Amino acid sequence: MDTSNNNNLNILDLPDEILLIIFNKLNRIDALYSLVDVNKRFNRLVLNSLHIRNLDTTSMVIKSYYDRRFSIDNNILLKICEKILPRIHHQLNELIVEQNSVKHILLTGYYLQLDSLSLVNFQKEILFQYLTGALFFPSTSCTSSTLIKLKVNVATFDDCLYLLDGRLKHLSTLIIHVKKISLSFSDKNKKKLPELKCFSLTSTKYTSHYSDQIIPLLRRMINLKELTLFLSVFTNDCTYIDGIQLHDQILIYMPQLNKFTFSINSNTVQVEDVVNEDIEIDLPSNEDIQRSFIGKGYGQ
Repeated sequence: MDTSNNNNLNILDLPDEILLIIFNKLNRIDALYSLVDVNKRFNRLVLNSLHIRNLDTTSMVIKSYYDRRFSIDNNILLKICEKILPRIHHQLNELIVEQNSVKHILLTGYYLQLDSLSLVNFQKEILFQYLTGALFFPSTSCTSSTLIKLKVNVATFDDCLYLLDGRLKHLSTLIIHVKKISLSFSDKNKKKLPELKCFSLTSTKYTSHYSDQIIPLLRRMINLKELTLFLSVFTNDCTYIDGIQLHDQILIYMPQLNKFTFSINSNTVQVEDVVNEDIEIDLPSNEDIQRSFIGKGYGQ
């Protein structure tokens, strides 16, 4: 092999296959912003419909138990909306947006193939306006008959109930983090949710509304196949939430459920003037909880 001219090689000398490998290693937004309209060859490779199916329009700063996403630079957002999205909006299946850029992103094109929309870092009032179409959208610009998956962080349990009040008719997967689960002030919607197949609820702040808010909602999910619960719950007695309670209160209402992932931290609350310092609570081991499920026919 003649290596005498290796020092004169540049990225344009690489074959398409190598360039695609390099592009796929880059942050998608960075690659689009930096490489689109450099030349026709880069356009053909970077905008290839076989490779551009999802787009995260946020900037990932911290990756931990909860992803921390923030707004992208305004200059980058401007080019994405003016030069790039009009050429790829029709082929996107998944889109991640945050509050400061959602107006520009969603009004740029018609996302006819979109089946997954993630809304991150939204204030409660703003999120509700977008979901009800009361902010600025024309009647057809913020709709998708194919939307089946939604991942979102919200402030209250009311926000979760709004999402499940029938406005998203074909939603089959909802992954939601609720900042605080308190008493709901929305209308008590008791309609079943037969379209929902996967539901994930996370809330790290302690709530005393497990029985009157969370359980009634879960019982509406009659066709659920996958359930994830990460909760911190106050109980008003000296009990904990085990497999027996989960079966009797929730799982028995989900005959098609085949995967259940949970971490429920129980903490007792004693009524004032009835506190007994001599009460001892026998906390269960992991094996105790596993046996409580087996006793109900799980894990056999």
